[in-house]
Amino acid sequence: MKKGLAIFALLLLWVLLISTVVVLPPMGSPENPTYTHIVPRYLEKGVEEGGAHNIITGIILNYRGYDTMGEVTVIFTALMAVLAVLGRENFLLHTSKAEMSTVEKSIIVKSVARFLTPFIVLFALYIIFHGAESPGGGFQGGAILGASIIIITLTLGLAFVTKKLSLKYRVLFESAGPLGFFIIGMVGILCGQNFLTYLLPCVALAYQDLVRHLLLIIVEIGIGVGGGAIIASIFFAMEKVEKE
Repeated sequence: MKKGLAIFALLLLWVLLISTVVVLPPMGSPENPTYTHIVPRYLEKGVEEGGAHNIITGIILNYRGYDTMGEVTVIFTALMAVLAVLGRENFLLHTSKAEMSTVEKSIIVKSVARFLTPFIVLFALYIIFHGAESPGGGFQGGAILGASIIIITLTLGLAFVTKKLSLKYRVLFESAGPLGFFIIGMVGILCGQNFLTYLLPCVALAYQDLVRHLLLIIVEIGIGVGGGAIIASIFFAMEKVEKE
């Protein structure tokens, strides 16, 4: 009975998907809505309606903010799946594959990593904070932030980094992306608008653009910090090896 219901549900889903694909406009056609009015609308009114001088940021956080919120949730879910299978690292019980390597690390590599990592982190924060104004944003900054943590882990060891980047704080950072979207989304509802509305009529007209910009930056920070923490935690889980 259960197997029959599962097959029926899959068939129903297949019919729904196929019926959707059939009514989609032909790929590459100049008559597609993408070319007739969506892109022109983004280019002509993106800054005014999206609230960010970087049109890409206006698109991903405002026009298609729900989609981006879904992407952030998927990344967070990926972390949960990795931790469910591999578990968290524990610097008392685990070391890293790099630390167990028989190849001795060069003092030059260690020194360069120590010297450059603060600058890489600073650059990542710049990319995150300026995502609404210039090329960049939370996803890009988060990737750079995560990469900087990986570099320092490979050179100075898992125990060193996990002591500095305490799990107590990292757990909070990991959820910053979905949490940021949820909090900012609820602000819109509390002002009588739809979820994730940035332009709030409950704010004085003179400050509406400023508040919208601040809300976009908060979401960017959540995506960036959360993305960096998730990349680091996934790497820690995959890199850890039990001490002998």
